Amino acid sequence: MATDFHLSVVAPDKSVVEEQVRSVIAPGSEGYFGVWAGHVPFVFALKPGLLEYRDHAGNQHFVYIGGGFAEVQPTKVTVLADEAQNAREIDISEAERSLEAARAALRGENSGTQSEAALVEIERATHRIRAARSAR
Repeated sequence: MATDFHLSVVAPDKSVVEEQVRSVIAPGSEGYFGVWAGHVPFVFALKPGLLEYRDHAGNQHFVYIGGGFAEVQPTKVTVLADEAQNAREIDISEAERSLEAARAALRGENSGTQSEAALVEIERATHRIRAARSAR
């Protein structure tokens, strides 16, 4: 039985991961779940969060996922993300500025931003910061 499978993570603007991996842990709409080679096929919705995978050598990697869908097959996992970014490429200071701006909007300091949009941005920035710090 094969121990590795192909992981493909794509966002509308770029391909983020194309790699042989040993395992994937993804933020499903019903909670995080794990995938290994030979997994039963299924399709599921993703929520914003961290996608974690281990490469062929067993090294741990993180990708910020902004929601989307994933298709699991026994020899591959394809993630079609609304947005995705490799954790090593995330600018923590930029994400922290976005988080603070969203918090200020939620406090009513920026009348141009709706509360719902501010909550979405807080969740997005928080996951991006967590991803970047996990990769360090």
